[in-house]
Amino acid sequence: MDRQQLLAAVEANLVWFRQSGIMDPADGSWGVGERVLLTQENEALEKACHAFPAWTPKDGAVILEHRRADCNFEAALLYRMAAEATGRAEYRQVAQKLLDYLFFRSGLLLTGVGGTQKDVWQWSHITHYPAVYFDDNAWCLLIQLIFADDPEWAERYQLLPRAEALADRMCAAARRTFMCGSDTAPDEWRDPAGSHGWAGDMRQPHWSSLACMALAAAYGRFPKPEYAVEIRRYCDYIDGNLAEWNTSELSYAVIGAAFANHFLKDGFYEGHLKRLGEKLLGRQDAVTGNFPSEHESETPVGPEKVDTIYTVNWALPALQCLWSATGEERYRAAAERVMELLLAIQDTDPSPLCNGCWRGMFDLNTRQWGGGNRFEGGAASIYSGWTNAPISVALLLAREDRCLVDLL
Repeated sequence: MDRQQLLAAVEANLVWFRQSGIMDPADGSWGVGERVLLTQENEALEKACHAFPAWTPKDGAVILEHRRADCNFEAALLYRMAAEATGRAEYRQVAQKLLDYLFFRSGLLLTGVGGTQKDVWQWSHITHYPAVYFDDNAWCLLIQLIFADDPEWAERYQLLPRAEALADRMCAAARRTFMCGSDTAPDEWRDPAGSHGWAGDMRQPHWSSLACMALAAAYGRFPKPEYAVEIRRYCDYIDGNLAEWNTSELSYAVIGAAFANHFLKDGFYEGHLKRLGEKLLGRQDAVTGNFPSEHESETPVGPEKVDTIYTVNWALPALQCLWSATGEERYRAAAERVMELLLAIQDTDPSPLCNGCWRGMFDLNTRQWGGGNRFEGGAASIYSGWTNAPISVALLLAREDRCLVDLL
């Protein structure tokens, strides 16, 4: 795929970050909000505004202003990679301001005061109770490890000692939480640490595979046997239930398996990754390149729906990881079909709220953004992290035939 075309799409997306209002001020000094939420014909608007009560009204939208640690880390990664791809120093400056916000201003980094866990990340700056999620902290941990290759940043933010502490706590939480009971009753999957524990249903790869990803990356820096034990527990479980996973969960599972395969150097993970890859590839539409939206708990579903919050945005980096690990051209071809789809639907609406972004859902039948809404998913939700930053990161990786694993 044309490298300049990929870069142009990323540059257009960075304009959206600057002009939509999702990052106010636009230099990153006060972080980036979770999403732009469009209001027109949005059946989930009232519920979303009630659930996420910090927002700024705009003409045709509200900016959901709560600052999430994972969204800010993902945006910082995008800006640093954009700086490297373009040579534009101002992009690196935005990345550093986002990190300054995270570590010095936001209060998102928990310090252990009041019984909270030290060096873990709170879900959002407006959440006034401990809310520590496996998926969000997985991205925070991974990106801290990626940024530790920069001596200035490693020292300024104490990235390695904080990453090791976070990995230790994530591993311990996983050991407490995953399969902690004798059956799979929902109550048995909660963190026994109670109100100060970690959250996330570890039966789903959305949670457990992202923990695999982060712990495997940590194992590459701090090869502690307990990390390997927890990763293998997850992957054995995921491998033993291959028929259970929808397109979204398969994408997460591939990413986690790719990191485990790379850093743990165990023959099991090579086979595990290939089995997951076969299942994921088998779900791709050969004509459109889409993976059907199936994550019904949080987004509308259907084969005609392009879900960029939970599915294709993660299927793309998953396919990149598969191609890197196996060298099989079919995975590269599949990734290129996804990129062609994403480039074709990148928003050209003249409104700065949307121009250059990927909204949360595109309808292939009507050839426009749509398909319905939920209070966290659907067409009206335009996420900073989880959608726009990860898609642009994947496009920048594609320019260099790399994958997420190669960032470490």
